[in-house]
Amino acid sequence: MKTFNRNMLIKSAAIIALMVVSVFANAQQETLASIQTNNDPKVKVEVFPNPTTDFLTIDLSKLDLKKPNIEIRNIIGSKMAMIKEDEGDKKIRVDVTSYPRGYYLVLVKDDQSKFQQTIRFSKK
Repeated sequence: MKTFNRNMLIKSAAIIALMVVSVFANAQQETLASIQTNNDPKVKVEVFPNPTTDFLTIDLSKLDLKKPNIEIRNIIGSKMAMIKEDEGDKKIRVDVTSYPRGYYLVLVKDDQSKFQQTIRFSKK
């Protein structure tokens, strides 16, 4: 019976290890896709640094928006509190120090021009 339990434990550990490797591989592919997306000429909103630890800068300088509405949501869609500063030149600095580690979405909308874009960033 002890041998059976030990074998099950070893198999379970191997499965968990494979799952962890798979998650990291997917995260790496998503990061590469994000980098490629940020170089895409269709992308007009830029967020940096990505990943971030303290502050996130949202650059809207490539856009001509009248009244942009900016939201940050966590990966499951809950709206996050935002403390933001206007840095001029259509750049906004957001304090994300209180956010838990994880992935977040920056949603930029402008009802007048019908513009809408979502950019993902990572909080470390």
